[in-house]
Amino acid sequence: MGKGDGGAEANADGGSAALEVELTLGGDPAALDRGWRAAVPAKGVGAAKRLRSTYYDTGDFRLRRRGFTLRIREDGERLVQTLKSDGPTSAAAVLKRNEWSRTVKKPVPSLPVAADPAVRDAVGPLRPAELSPAFSTDVMRRTAMVEVAAPDEGTALIELALDSGEIQARDRRDAVSELELELIEGPASALYELAMTLHASAPLCIQTASKAKRGYVLAGGEGYAGYKAPALALAQGISVNEALGKIFRACAGQCAANHDAVLDRSDPEGVHQFRVALRRMRSALVVFKTVLLRKHVAWLEREASRLIDLLGPARDWDVFIDETLATVRAVRPEDETLQRLAEAAEVERARAYEQAEALRAPDYTEFLLRFGRWIETAGWREAANHAALDQPLAHLGERLLDKRHKRVLKRGRDFEQLSDADLHRLRISLKKLRYAGEFFAAQFPDGKPRTYIRALRRLQDDLGQLNDAAVAERCLKELLDNQRKSNHLATLGIGAGQVIGWHARAREETRNRLTEDWHGFSATEPYWRAGAGELHG
Repeated sequence: MGKGDGGAEANADGGSAALEVELTLGGDPAALDRGWRAAVPAKGVGAAKRLRSTYYDTGDFRLRRRGFTLRIREDGERLVQTLKSDGPTSAAAVLKRNEWSRTVKKPVPSLPVAADPAVRDAVGPLRPAELSPAFSTDVMRRTAMVEVAAPDEGTALIELALDSGEIQARDRRDAVSELELELIEGPASALYELAMTLHASAPLCIQTASKAKRGYVLAGGEGYAGYKAPALALAQGISVNEALGKIFRACAGQCAANHDAVLDRSDPEGVHQFRVALRRMRSALVVFKTVLLRKHVAWLEREASRLIDLLGPARDWDVFIDETLATVRAVRPEDETLQRLAEAAEVERARAYEQAEALRAPDYTEFLLRFGRWIETAGWREAANHAALDQPLAHLGERLLDKRHKRVLKRGRDFEQLSDADLHRLRISLKKLRYAGEFFAAQFPDGKPRTYIRALRRLQDDLGQLNDAAVAERCLKELLDNQRKSNHLATLGIGAGQVIGWHARAREETRNRLTEDWHGFSATEPYWRAGAGELHG
């Protein structure tokens, strides 16, 4: 049983494992102090203490690449060594990770790092000489225990830790100003309940990156990379209610895992995957609308749509610069007009990314906390038809998928005659069908879902290339409008003409392939029909 489930604490001397369940809020010191005072009675405040930690790794950051961090912390007169399975992608709003701690006599790593042979195998062979300090943290911490009524049932015990200080790697520093909520016992929904109370007293933001993550970024061991969520595993026979929990939890986790990449502007995949998570969530709301009360999920659909639109321009410029324009520049690397065009496009991209700063705004934090609480309490069950939610997922699949499949076939009728606007609408319908198909695929294994989804993806990719060309034309128009007073307008116009001409030729090739892939898809038997007999017999 994990720590957050009422299990035992990690034993600092014996090196046992514990499961942390925590949520971290960031903000300026004054806001954090107001939040602290709103939750902690004066008599419950513990004394502040200084915590200095040094994180160790190999020169090539091998520990981190294997998903572990190793630190030694000065805790009063004790030195405590802790190994955490804190991989670079474990960035959900509520973090759950294992850790192994023990006291050591010297401020250097003691090997082996864990008593459990399985953990040692996962870490891999280490020699003392390989390990050296990668970065350090120096914070003042105040702690307090708070009892919170959970929104669903019961109470929870939560430890609050108010940290202020800095992270240091070589000559680089990053300030620490955060409030960590760690679940000691009770349901995780209480973390969100308390966080919402804190946020109401002072505007705060979700802190998805751990101190270790931030330290490794400072040390040059990694950056804030976009994160593509693994395929959603909905076991055969799962109920609708269980499926909704897994779907929404995966969407929230994917958003959180890409949060820092979006704000850091370091990896275009961050914006893309953030929007994918939101579209998948919005698609789930539509697919399951027969069992979800619209008035209870309208806020979720509204916020998902707002964020998708907000990050849309950044995604458009990422695609234009890194894919559309890059393709032409690869063929004509010395072309000055394309170089000027690329420089001007970067200015437009930076302007579009400024909109992403909304992820630091209080209303976004409020949405994330509300969404997290809704997931932890299975809020979709409120006033819903419980019989419909408790039925097997497969019982909904055939009818829902048939409806979306027929809509796609209707939009693709007389395919060769479809206009660009018609193809765009078809692409949107295909995207919705693909998300729905992925939700239900495991419920119809005998229907060979991979064949159908592969044909669908191929067609969707073709339409996506046509859409990229349309996005490029829109981006170029916007760029030239914004540069109309520039001394380089004529040069930019020549470069824009080359990009449009290049992709006009590619567009014709795509149209020819598209027709073939459309007929291939429309002739593919929907997998839910092929497997329905055994499932419903």
